[in-house]
Amino acid sequence: RAVAALDDETVLWRPTYTAGLRRNGPIDVIAYGSAGKRATFAGSTYGKRVPSFTLAQKASQTRWAAVPVEQDSAGLVKSERIRIGRPGATRVVRARIFANCRGADSSASDSTVGAASRRCSRADVARFGGVAEVLARTTVSGEPRATTVRIDSNGLSYRQLVRVARGLVPVSD
Repeated sequence: RAVAALDDETVLWRPTYTAGLRRNGPIDVIAYGSAGKRATFAGSTYGKRVPSFTLAQKASQTRWAAVPVEQDSAGLVKSERIRIGRPGATRVVRARIFANCRGADSSASDSTVGAASRRCSRADVARFGGVAEVLARTTVSGEPRATTVRIDSNGLSYRQLVRVARGLVPVSD
């Protein structure tokens, strides 16, 4: 139903790996505007409290209809090349993994510039929460389609977060 609520240009993605968490409620869908001012959003939450993750996505050529919460404390952990899509798919995309660690352990002796440039570790993803950002690409009837997917996690390990991103498959009508 979420796919039907959006236009034909939007490809939604669903996780095949959910770290054993069940979807908590319906998929929220928002779409408005037309042409160059189109805005879309589809989001769902898996799990309650900790552990949990929220999957938010939009068509890459549109704006966010509901902007995911940006963490000022997010620092890059790693950028990984992952294979997404149905089993046997060869589509490789980049997943940028962040942890909400900057400022979490800062002391008065840390300089603002030093804290801002610090990379976070894989362990920080589980300790403080993590984010995976993926530009999911596929083709529909020979036409390329791209979707911006953001996975915000709370209590998942780095490996689990990357596995959720790797398990993304396009939803068909």
